[in-house]
Amino acid sequence: MLTRELVGRTFGQDWHYIALDTERVPFLWHYHPEFELTFTRNAEGMRYLGGDVAPFGEADLALVGPNQAHTWQATPRADGRLQHVQVVYFTEAWLQQLAGHGLPELAGFLGWLADARDGVVFSADCTAQVAPHFARLHISRGMQRLACLFEIFDALARDTAARRLGSHHGVAREDGRLRAALDFLHRHYREPISLPQAAGAAATSPATLKRLLRERLDCSFVEVLLQLRIGHACHLLVSSGLPIQLVAEQSGFPNAGHFYRQFARARGVSPADFRRRYHLRRAQTDAEPFSEPAPSLEFLPCGGRPD
Repeated sequence: MLTRELVGRTFGQDWHYIALDTERVPFLWHYHPEFELTFTRNAEGMRYLGGDVAPFGEADLALVGPNQAHTWQATPRADGRLQHVQVVYFTEAWLQQLAGHGLPELAGFLGWLADARDGVVFSADCTAQVAPHFARLHISRGMQRLACLFEIFDALARDTAARRLGSHHGVAREDGRLRAALDFLHRHYREPISLPQAAGAAATSPATLKRLLRERLDCSFVEVLLQLRIGHACHLLVSSGLPIQLVAEQSGFPNAGHFYRQFARARGVSPADFRRRYHLRRAQTDAEPFSEPAPSLEFLPCGGRPD
């Protein structure tokens, strides 16, 4: 199930920081209206950003666009070391306000950010460059912490080798009808649903919802639905040994043939090839998906950690 994440403010500011040490990074589809910058260390697995699915290595840095469905997934390390995740949430409006009230130096980064709404995966060189800044971000407070954040932002905009994504699922402008429709899709994408049903949940007409999806997300109802279903199928393929027909059923596809065609079109390989290439190695049997519950990521202010 894909959930909408509520990100609280940090001491009145429109940005928020959390850090988490965990045995494994769980699969947890979610989205939120803020940008999210995630730095993952000591973990290897799969990264899902909108329609982009790719493996990630020991150090991974990626920017998630507003309202873009995303998650990371990694299994426990063989050496028992904890995986470390640092996440910064921020709003474009906050940076625009700062730029308009005494920090015009942010204008360049805001220009870069406007073209990064569909997500960015940063290069290994950039990731290594900002690693010390993330270390200082975690232990700093007050103006020093803010200075670390701006140093990170500056490095991101200078990464000419970064890989920009193109899912077009960041919502530049909020609209209550579109938000209600997306919430409905995120709750029911594994069920047989239609455009009129989503429009009804949003208290609008199918024609209006169709127009909003095209104007705000640059995609159709079917494209959004397929992205959610294929993302869920990718998760099942890499984390379980379920037969592919059951993967199709549990991801919301009406039949296996339709699933095979759409998956190959979206991923460029068959479901079986995708599983062989990316299946997560773990101690459990291949017939079992992960059985333990996913840990909750609490939103604690200024570098606090869950107990």
